[in-house]
Amino acid sequence: MVLRSEDPQNENTMKLSFLPILTLAGALAVPSFALPSFPLTFNDSTAPGDVIGNASQFDITQLRFTNFNSATKTFTVDIFMNYGGGVSLAPFGGMNVGDLLFTKGANRYFVPLVSRTGLTAGNLYSATSFITASTLVGGAAGRPTENVWGNVTGSTNLGTGSVSTACVGCPTDPNKIQVTVNFVANNAFINGFDGSSFSFSSATCANDVIQGVVPVPEPGTWMLLSVGLVGLGLFRRRAA
Repeated sequence: MVLRSEDPQNENTMKLSFLPILTLAGALAVPSFALPSFPLTFNDSTAPGDVIGNASQFDITQLRFTNFNSATKTFTVDIFMNYGGGVSLAPFGGMNVGDLLFTKGANRYFVPLVSRTGLTAGNLYSATSFITASTLVGGAAGRPTENVWGNVTGSTNLGTGSVSTACVGCPTDPNKIQVTVNFVANNAFINGFDGSSFSFSSATCANDVIQGVVPVPEPGTWMLLSVGLVGLGLFRRRAA
């Protein structure tokens, strides 16, 4: 049904007043996915067999995306775990601490917790490939095919960051630690954060791994608002 006005001047006035509402409603109707609410907490499994080997050296308790600072584009991640190398994240038994890995479609990213050749601890990198546990530690790998590190070959530094640690089990349990990672991200990573997969291995043998998918916020609120604005515009035309 087409609504018409008997007065052409009044009809033009209504068109002009209705245009901003349609424009705003159209803009809001375009899907706009904001970042999920922080903190995002992921608890590791406590099922038998989740930790291979000595739990006091490998067990991950929790990974938490604690905060995102939109002004500085900085993510804060807290990891609670047991690590055989202690609060210094030192190598032990031929093992190193794993990287924080992200995947979104064909895009791969990683944050090393400890600096190594060509990589700085806490920085966000894009990657062309990841490295499996068996590649790094051979037969000592608890989960041989698990990706545990980002590959420096073909990687690109996307932002600076930092890593700090605290011993939460001291003095009785020096391996029980909290690792806090602050990394600056680029727009591509931020825009693709929701729905991305992450994984972290406490050590490069992958004797314990925590994995998850970042939830995607529902755009329903924006859609309802846009529909309401369209309805308001139609009501104004009928009333006129």
